[in-house]
Amino acid sequence: MLLTLVTGSVSLVLVIISFGLLRNFCVWHIIRRSSRALTWLSGFNCVYPPIEAFPKHPVFYTFNHNSYMDVFILTGIGLPNVRFILSEKTLGYIPIVISALATGTFYIPQQKHPKRRLKFFIRLTNKLKKHKYSIAASSEGVHPHFHGIAPFNRGVYHMAMEAKLPIVPLYIHIPKESNMFKTDYAKKGTFKLEILDEVDNSTWTLDNLEDGISQARQVFIDRFNHHNPDTPQLE
Repeated sequence: MLLTLVTGSVSLVLVIISFGLLRNFCVWHIIRRSSRALTWLSGFNCVYPPIEAFPKHPVFYTFNHNSYMDVFILTGIGLPNVRFILSEKTLGYIPIVISALATGTFYIPQQKHPKRRLKFFIRLTNKLKKHKYSIAASSEGVHPHFHGIAPFNRGVYHMAMEAKLPIVPLYIHIPKESNMFKTDYAKKGTFKLEILDEVDNSTWTLDNLEDGISQARQVFIDRFNHHNPDTPQLE
């Protein structure tokens, strides 16, 4: 947390005094390095695709989310022109909030606040239509962590469809024994972040949105089963 506080504070100051022009610089040179250092100091190694493998056009990045380490794995990529969506539930973690503000993160209301959540999606969708940056969010949202793929939320996919952003799945592989679920102990291990094939949502409508979400979730389930052949997830 101290490392995140220091690097996040430096990045936020640079972003503010540059009126946002140094955001990508901070994401690549400061936050990326601090996130990777934090992962390493926690006893884990993380394997990333080369930065050239990521799309150059605006997309909706979505990822499986069943680990406390996900936020550091994702910011360890250092992707330019990407904004993240985080739950308001994480606002209590001040060092992470400061770092998130430096990257231009949007905080989404929890599902128990449906009216504010709807207004959030409307505002963000309009922004995505006007500006040329990608957005990244968990499909599973806030949920108890477990070894598998949780049900997907509808809101982020509706947003991507309306903003005409193609879907790029990012699969985070964390061995079960290296994950911290309800305890603070996990074995040292190697994490891996993978870019999966782009999901075409150009023909999605409100009528077939649920089918499209199921298709996207199946991509993650198939990848999970590939990495966990002894404990496959059926649905």
